[in-house]
Amino acid sequence: MKKKLILFGIILCVSMHMLSAQNIQVKGTVVDKATGETLPGVTVQIKDTSVGTVTDTDGKYTLQVPDSDAVLSFSFIGYTTQEIAVGSKTTIDVSLEESLQAIDDVIVVAYGTASKVSFTGSATAVRSEAIERVPVTSFEKALAGSVAGVTVAETSGQPGSGSEIRIRGRGSFSASNSPLYVIDGVPMTTGELYEGGNLMSTLNPGDIDNITILKDAAAASLYGSRAANGVILITTKKGRSGDTKYNLKSSFGFSDFAVENYKAASGDDFVELMRESLVNYYGEGAPEVQGTMEAFKWYKPEGGYTDWYDLLFRTGTSKTTELSASGGNEKTTFFVSASILDQEGLALNSDFLRYSGRLNLDHKISDKISFGVNLMNAVTDQDVANNGTAYNSPFYNVNRNTWPTETPYDENGELKYELDNAGYYNLLREYDLMEVNAKVFRSMSTGYLEVRPIESLTIRSTNSYDFVNSFYYNYYSPLSRSGEDVGGEVYNRNNQIKKLSTSNLLTFDKTFQDVHHVNVIGAFEAESYRTVYFSAGGEGLPNESLGVLSVTANPVSASGYESGSTMISYLSRANYDYNNKYFVSASIRRDGSSRLGINERWANFWSLSGAWRVVEEDFMSNMSFISDLKLRASYGTSGTLPGGLYDHLALYSYTASYDGMGAAVEDQIASPNLTWEKNRNYNIGLDFGIINRIYGSIEYFKRNTSDLLMNLRLAPSVGAGSTMVNIGEMENNGIELELRTDNVIAGDFRWSSTLVFSRIRNKIIKLNNGEDIIDSRYIHREGLPYWTFYVPVWAGVDPADGSPMWYAVDDNENVTDEIVHDGLDPRVKPTVVGGPEPDFFGSIGNDLSFKGFNLNFRFNYAVGGKIWYASGYKSWNDGRSPKYVVPEPQVDRWQEPGDIAAHPQRIWNGNNNSDVYSTRFLLDNSYLRLKNITLSYTIPKSIVSRAKISNAMVYVEGRNVLTFAEQDIVDPEHGGVSGYAYFEIPQVKTVTFGLSIGF
Repeated sequence: MKKKLILFGIILCVSMHMLSAQNIQVKGTVVDKATGETLPGVTVQIKDTSVGTVTDTDGKYTLQVPDSDAVLSFSFIGYTTQEIAVGSKTTIDVSLEESLQAIDDVIVVAYGTASKVSFTGSATAVRSEAIERVPVTSFEKALAGSVAGVTVAETSGQPGSGSEIRIRGRGSFSASNSPLYVIDGVPMTTGELYEGGNLMSTLNPGDIDNITILKDAAAASLYGSRAANGVILITTKKGRSGDTKYNLKSSFGFSDFAVENYKAASGDDFVELMRESLVNYYGEGAPEVQGTMEAFKWYKPEGGYTDWYDLLFRTGTSKTTELSASGGNEKTTFFVSASILDQEGLALNSDFLRYSGRLNLDHKISDKISFGVNLMNAVTDQDVANNGTAYNSPFYNVNRNTWPTETPYDENGELKYELDNAGYYNLLREYDLMEVNAKVFRSMSTGYLEVRPIESLTIRSTNSYDFVNSFYYNYYSPLSRSGEDVGGEVYNRNNQIKKLSTSNLLTFDKTFQDVHHVNVIGAFEAESYRTVYFSAGGEGLPNESLGVLSVTANPVSASGYESGSTMISYLSRANYDYNNKYFVSASIRRDGSSRLGINERWANFWSLSGAWRVVEEDFMSNMSFISDLKLRASYGTSGTLPGGLYDHLALYSYTASYDGMGAAVEDQIASPNLTWEKNRNYNIGLDFGIINRIYGSIEYFKRNTSDLLMNLRLAPSVGAGSTMVNIGEMENNGIELELRTDNVIAGDFRWSSTLVFSRIRNKIIKLNNGEDIIDSRYIHREGLPYWTFYVPVWAGVDPADGSPMWYAVDDNENVTDEIVHDGLDPRVKPTVVGGPEPDFFGSIGNDLSFKGFNLNFRFNYAVGGKIWYASGYKSWNDGRSPKYVVPEPQVDRWQEPGDIAAHPQRIWNGNNNSDVYSTRFLLDNSYLRLKNITLSYTIPKSIVSRAKISNAMVYVEGRNVLTFAEQDIVDPEHGGVSGYAYFEIPQVKTVTFGLSIGF
């Protein structure tokens, strides 16, 4: 009996020890390493078991572990998974670090989300951090160079201006080539506004959570008739359950021109070249030489030469302030923000002011029903300095009309009425007597209702109303040069855009037997677009202080109209994957639009795609260094609608009059068979990961567009000017590479790099009757890219006599060895001389972090391609236009026999027509640009917590800081996709200092 009691005691002690070992309680808090913010929803799991929990709304967790040998795994979407042995610890606090690879784990796609692993199309996700700290008025400028196959050309430095965005090249002749923008599931109203404004600038970049760019048919074809040029999906920030988090951001920046565009010669060089041109024309000692110099006062003034750049331009500034709050509980979450952006452009009278506010609210009525609203209001106020050759364009004037020998002030210190240079406007005086202003109010309201009657089925209805009201005001004082002849002038223009849309989506998602996953959607959509426009102008103001339309004495213009279009769509998509290894997706959409001919109002668009995760195959088990390998392919169709709302109709114009009454004139004949441009897109891609340090993708695509829309001119006998028809065909193909590497991960130091490479080729396949289209300096010809330069070939300067030289071109457009010395010689013929399309382009980026410091920088590059210096015929005129400003390159001119010079001998009234259009003005345009560089420091939480601040970061950011270009005449991005640069206000480089505080 005693032995039994002893044995029972031993067993009891062992059992108590085992019981206590099985009840170790571990608790802790999980935070974001960079910001110090707590992370709710983090999975905390005992490794190699199914036992686990998730962190609560405060980032806290409690978990029972079996023994001290247990290992806890902490995982969360977007962060690197951490594993920590329990040992003797009962409290384990964890700081998770954001993962470069994990950003692509879940991406937003058409009508939902998808894991990157299962996605069969071509798409790239962009993090909010790459957008919100970039000092731009419109978010799309921040995308430049960051996504393969996407070009973003900033053709103007005007505050509030837009960008030219092309996804995988140009796909249309006359319809839109811009992508479709979808914000929170709703297609946005986009486009350029009058005088350089941009609707996208109404959206605050700080409200954006992520952006996904859909590039191939598998990714974009569910948007059907609007997706031929790709789709940019924008998701705004949402609230998360937990304590309310506040964030305050403020920044201040300075800007200047990114490069010294159109640099003018010095005052001394200007005087020397003017005298030299006169001497070469009249002869040394001729009285006309000195007489002309005296008449135009071409000599150094007593007060020194005038720097017109300093007078007409300034240092630009940018100020932003943004306050946001997010939080909620298990039922309701919210995100609310308010922001102010105030920019002063480099040109006088160029400013941009934006006030914006957003509320995103989501509420769960029950486990089966939820709803939400996204509300955005924005007001922009833009003062405009005109671009191009407008008389009041500062950049045009400073590079054409303003001599360094002339001051804008008279002998009394007052602003001159006009310049000595042929009576040109004294723009410094005009600026105070004129106003060009554009105001925009935008309200975008979206609401959804979601019902889940059963676990695998979701019904969601999303409805949106997008309202834009833009008002343009142009005023010229009676005292101004522009307004004096008519006693002052006022012009008003108002445009309202109203877009109402509904999308009703049914989603079935279920996994069978743990290996068969099916996701099917079906939807009905409808959209109504309306625009109301009016304008009016008047002349004869009573005085210079009343610049309103109602007081003008003489109404001189009035016009107005209302127009609109509608569209109805049905769509469906089915995704299937087997065991997370084989993936198939198919989609179809049917669109009907009022913009098309009565016989072709409906069209079908579809796609088929598949993917194979090779890395999951058994034969890959011995290749552990390959962490990911997936092959995917797709084919599908999409379309492009005509830009005009009524291109298919027979139209009359009432702009003429007869016997004092309005008269109808036939303007356009009917085109009942007018249909969509059809886009067929092939794509094959390979995603890979090596040693969990190198991640990337390489893709080949081919994009063919048929039934291109063209405005066909009609014979005069028809009686109407033109009709829109589908007659052309064009092709784009290319290779894209995106590479991301984790170079060093050692303690607190981390260094990663990115490489983006794109090569895109465009070719016209078919034109109407195979006929060339000559468009000024361009030719559109079958077999050539759409943008192809077509001008005579410059041969340089004859070192013997300084005369200009061209190569003769024969009747077959072959360049010969024969030299011609007169630009108007009939042998100086145009021929194909290349285009703006680069051989390849992309970016190289690096991100380095140590403790709280982070350095991020990216170089954008383009190799090959040309830019047309369109103002060259005025700037490089070699004396033909003696009253123009002399640019610095003209200093390198021929002066005596044997000189090897860039420019011919300078002669008053010109040298053998040397300034006719030719390849002389076609510049090689390879460049490397430090597009962005940011240095930030996150202040330790131990310091900021004393002030009850959860996180704080300071940073300095530079944009367009350094530029290395093959040519130094114009900004290499100035020409845009067409490569045409003509006195637009150039890009700016900006240095911004910022602060972000969370509490």
